[in-house]
Amino acid sequence: MLFNEVIGHEDVKRRLLASLQTGRVGHALLFSGESGFGLMPLALAFVQYLLCTGEKREDACGSCPACRKMQKLIHPDVHFVFPVAKTNKIKQPVSGDFINDWRNFLLENPYFTLEEWIAAMGADENTQAMIYVEESREILRELMLKSYESDYKVMIIWLPEKMGSECANKLLKIIEEPYPNTLFIMLSEQPGAVIPTILSRTQRLHLPPLSQQEIARELERRYQLPVEKAKELAHVANGNWGKALKIWEETEQSVYNQEMFSQLMRLCWRREMVPVNEFVKEISSLGRERQKSFLAYCIRMIRENFVCNLGMEELVYMTGRERAFSRKFSLHVHEGNVISLYDEFERAHGDIIRNGNGKIIFTDLCIKVMQYIRPK
Repeated sequence: MLFNEVIGHEDVKRRLLASLQTGRVGHALLFSGESGFGLMPLALAFVQYLLCTGEKREDACGSCPACRKMQKLIHPDVHFVFPVAKTNKIKQPVSGDFINDWRNFLLENPYFTLEEWIAAMGADENTQAMIYVEESREILRELMLKSYESDYKVMIIWLPEKMGSECANKLLKIIEEPYPNTLFIMLSEQPGAVIPTILSRTQRLHLPPLSQQEIARELERRYQLPVEKAKELAHVANGNWGKALKIWEETEQSVYNQEMFSQLMRLCWRREMVPVNEFVKEISSLGRERQKSFLAYCIRMIRENFVCNLGMEELVYMTGRERAFSRKFSLHVHEGNVISLYDEFERAHGDIIRNGNGKIIFTDLCIKVMQYIRPK
């Protein structure tokens, strides 16, 4: 991927280009921010410029053998590490077991989420993807070998926060004292969750959200959207290109989350326990990643409805479908209950991450929402 193919972030591109052109490239870099901001595209453009053997100035040449291989993600000196899920066939999975799926998936859309990658792997819905200890052995084995075609060996690690402590500890020494011309690039959505001993050994670059103008221009260019429609989608996306695409495509998952949130709030308002039990039964039957997606959506909607209630329309990031429900519902999210509601959804999200019992977690959540959304 070329720098000019990465949406926005012109200041960040200039900084990265300056470090490449002056030879001041750290051996361990950590890019942080949401995936929809462009973590992976920037990393790929950075690596392609580094390995390019043609004439390069403000961008890689795009036509040399190294560039052509990078554009297909098959350069032999670039290795990928990413969360994987255990399956019936693979009990101790490593990234290499899914590398073909990964390449196809990444080429299709580099602004993806973990949930989308898990679906692309074909993993069981209840499985949570991790970077297991077996991966550390593969990383060490790959880095012991000499580079094939370039001066550098590059290891791109997506979501290092998914790395278990045993795996991370095995990599500490190689990250602190790497082999010559070895480069680690870590892409993290939650840098605070990365093991501190790994974090302290990296040079960090935080990626801000894309501007609304950048997203709107790209929507107009790629999909020929009318100017006003592009601006509306860009506003709701709140700096996230991946979210803008989801809103435009109105994916099945986003519609489901919105309908389930509306249903949950209506049932809790009416305090009907039999329908609530049916709701809990349905949501508990989903895989954990979809449960986490639903709870994250609920957390966002609590925030949006509270801001809507305050009358701060310029800070409300909701689609037309969401606004239709929130016209009346937002009146019930106010200063007296917004913190309590937010905390309960956050707690449920954390319990699901820790593999808690879904029925118990969602039943307790519904009871708490009943208490806060309509107090006696």
